[in-house]
Amino acid sequence: MILKYSNLNVNNKMKKTKNLLVLLVLAFVVGLMSCENQNADTTPQATNDPSTISRLRFVRSNDYDTSGMSNWQQVSTIPDAIQAYLTQNHAGISVAESWQTQTGEYIFLLEDDTVLVFNASEQFVVSFSLPDYEDYADEDFVEVDSASLPQVILDYLTTNHANDPIDLAGQNTGDGEYIIVLESELVLIFDRDGNFIESFMEDDEEDDDYEDEDFEEIDAANLPQPIKDYLANNHANDVIDEAGFHTAEEIYVVVLESELVLIFDKEGNFIESFQDDEDDEDHCEEVDPANLPQAIKDYISTNYPNDQIVEAWLDSEEGEYIIELSNDKVLIFDTDGNFIEEDDDDDDEDDGNGNG
Repeated sequence: MILKYSNLNVNNKMKKTKNLLVLLVLAFVVGLMSCENQNADTTPQATNDPSTISRLRFVRSNDYDTSGMSNWQQVSTIPDAIQAYLTQNHAGISVAESWQTQTGEYIFLLEDDTVLVFNASEQFVVSFSLPDYEDYADEDFVEVDSASLPQVILDYLTTNHANDPIDLAGQNTGDGEYIIVLESELVLIFDRDGNFIESFMEDDEEDDDYEDEDFEEIDAANLPQPIKDYLANNHANDVIDEAGFHTAEEIYVVVLESELVLIFDKEGNFIESFQDDEDDEDHCEEVDPANLPQAIKDYISTNYPNDQIVEAWLDSEEGEYIIELSNDKVLIFDTDGNFIEEDDDDDDEDDGNGNG
């Protein structure tokens, strides 16, 4: 994809990488591993229904399977191997919630809102930050059955997002606003009467700066040797502008002077690269898909009947509409709604084979 059209800055791309890691958790949480190796010293004990009291209930169901939360049990004694990991990697941070699933996986929520997942053999699997998932779900947020939403909201969704199922629905008791999160990660806000207010992609509400509290800047000389070798082989003529390690995602981020951003895992293995065109986004304005010119909506309905609009933008400088679909296609139209061209979302990304 032509990244200047995507409103994806470094932070959002990192979060996409994080989401890929979090998806791996599903394999453990939904029961792909047995409980046979669980520590004999662990004493799960019955507690109130975690699906109603745990803050983990706010995690999107398509990223993390919480369907079985009602059967989770609270862990009163942390296994030695997990305690050793906590001491080494999260010293001084208390455990706020500790759970064990029916299939033996361990889920820990720390006081700093880090979520840690361990398999049934007490081995670390992945970590992520809970606020990344519950920004739209504050303490006044109450989940509601989508079928009980006001009819005017249901009608709006049928008209504008018929092919994009509801992932989460709720209401803020304070101001009465309804928050609807679709599977495409589009968040829709309605007032207490069901009138549409605004929409945004879930990542758009995140911090705009990838140098958050989990990002530690490091000297390029201290990068792992595999990263140095990769850069020497693939980007010998490009100078490192900034480098760092994200402790939550456990990834290295290297920004070159050409504005190419490279992501590596904690061992220094290359994951992906993308162009940081954040400055090119200043003249792009997000558009509610419902407000697109009818010619654009008709074109997409005719040519992509089974795909949803993920993001829509108006580039005022180029005089173009940019539409990203759920199939990773990016469509470009002029301001009159005439089709110009089509791109793939990953066209500008490295293919992972060293062709940086």
